[in-house]
Amino acid sequence: MKKMMKIMVVSAAIMAAPVAFAAKDKVAVFDVQEAILNTNMAKAEMKAFESRSDISKMISDAEKLKKDITALRTEISKGGSAAQEKQKSAEFKQADFELIVRKLNSERQAAGKKLMEDLGPRLENIVKSIVDAEGIGLLLDRKAAIHADPSFDITAKVTEKLNASGK
Repeated sequence: MKKMMKIMVVSAAIMAAPVAFAAKDKVAVFDVQEAILNTNMAKAEMKAFESRSDISKMISDAEKLKKDITALRTEISKGGSAAQEKQKSAEFKQADFELIVRKLNSERQAAGKKLMEDLGPRLENIVKSIVDAEGIGLLLDRKAAIHADPSFDITAKVTEKLNASGK
């Protein structure tokens, strides 16, 4: 009798559990970086960033150096008397190229940090409102998920709400 009673209680608890957790049983994934980078604000900031005179000069300098390095390496591979001198020139150009790329990456990171500071508080509120509205009990970073059906992804919804909140 006691055993039967325990089985009935456990069975009732198991059957009631989905009802008790129904409001928070949904799992979703989200990519913060993609949500932010796809906003109108981020696209405008990126366009403004790339059109800055110092940035556009660094980009064009990097592209020119890359072409020069490729041309020098082609000449070096053909051999010849000035191969050692060309190799040295290619190494100097490679160092210049790497320095410019580091500067550009640093500037991009600073711009990204500023964008995150601008959008961060709104992003948190929007994600929380979507989690509450959709009854999401577990929200994972999309990059951490091995597999997630696209229907589990709320990134586009977050971007849409960020765009709407920026107007």
